[in-house]
Amino acid sequence: MPDWLREIWPQLCWLRQLLTEKYETATENKIRQLIMHKVPAYSTDLLQVNLNGDSIHMEFLRAALQYGDRKFFLRAMQYGRHRACFPLEYDWAVMSASLRKYVIYCFVHHAPPGRCTLPLLPCSRMQFIDYLEWLAHNGVNAGWSSIRHFAGALLTWSNLCGHGGIVDGDPEGYAAWQKNFAANVTIIRKPKGGDLPLRPVHLRLLAQQAFCSSSPFDKRMRMACSNMWFTALRIGHFCPGGRTELSMQHLLQWPHIGKYDAKISEGVKRQALHYRIPSAKNRQKNTHEDWTTASRCFCEGLTAPADVRRLMRHLCPVCTLESWRRVAPVSQYVCCNMDGTPVLQTALNRDLRRGLRLALSGYITDEATLDAIVTQLSARSWRSGAATTLITDGTPLAIAASFMGHGDLKVTKKYYHKAGDDERLKLVPALSKGLIPPGAHGMV
Repeated sequence: MPDWLREIWPQLCWLRQLLTEKYETATENKIRQLIMHKVPAYSTDLLQVNLNGDSIHMEFLRAALQYGDRKFFLRAMQYGRHRACFPLEYDWAVMSASLRKYVIYCFVHHAPPGRCTLPLLPCSRMQFIDYLEWLAHNGVNAGWSSIRHFAGALLTWSNLCGHGGIVDGDPEGYAAWQKNFAANVTIIRKPKGGDLPLRPVHLRLLAQQAFCSSSPFDKRMRMACSNMWFTALRIGHFCPGGRTELSMQHLLQWPHIGKYDAKISEGVKRQALHYRIPSAKNRQKNTHEDWTTASRCFCEGLTAPADVRRLMRHLCPVCTLESWRRVAPVSQYVCCNMDGTPVLQTALNRDLRRGLRLALSGYITDEATLDAIVTQLSARSWRSGAATTLITDGTPLAIAASFMGHGDLKVTKKYYHKAGDDERLKLVPALSKGLIPPGAHGMV
């Protein structure tokens, strides 16, 4: 046993026993922290590569070692930098979430001299199958539809490191096992943050009860809430999951937001906003397809008491963005801390849940019920809530799907009209309908 593993072994054994008895996200996070801070970036006891492998990445690496040509070395790094990590180095910071889950599995199941799951690679077929079945009981609750992504990430990494595709030797057997996955594995489903769609009343209460002051923090939170609701931008466009380049590549920046040049006023003088985010997908980059959407002001010209008009300004995507920009620090990122760094997803979800608890506490007095609601809402709930509002309002499915950017509804989009940004602007009344109190009248 290497020295670095011997050092963490007692604590690791205790944590993995807890995880085996009952899966808890908190326990897994403790194992993650242990691996993150105590495991070295490179050790043959942790990761082995097959320099004689027949993958093109190993050929590049062999050429780099043989000729000392930097060009071949850079070619060998290109694929790993985006899909896994560099073949000769284990690096937790740049690994995908799927591969990190595999690392946790290996540490949880490593039991020398009996069952040895380290080094991480090569991975046997039986270990590969056991890992995928383990996922269904350890935090992956969506069945094969999600687990297949974990399988693909590990197969890619194995190929990258010269060990082949693990199950390439028996594709028929693997296909049969995959077909019977649901019958062989009990999927443990439990509520998690973001499973419930956020309702217009939640958004209104947040602006009215929780983030209602003129402080920069409240202005930023109102901006994030309103823009996530009205634009269908994903949480990853506002807040990264980490500080890595890969996590921050989709972030919304101020240059990505401009005035909408179409002559669609809908009775509102304030010009609409156009959001154009450069795609990180190579296929879309090649065709110059940016992710775009648009939204407009819905509170201008509203006939209502002053307090209602103020509340509507706190919910309007255009007004909240203007209000936040006046006090925002100098930063390229729209959703940022006061030091200019992007707000992490964990921090935003923490603040959102704290705000929801404050906003709902006056209406829901039972703590258990309040906890059940708050824990099932997160920043992801904004998109599902907006989609639910549109569909229930009678918006055609194809337009709603296009507004949400659902790429998996290819068949629907193929046979129905695909909404452009002009149609997206017209969705603002449907999205704002539940926000305006009864009796208020305006241009919406």
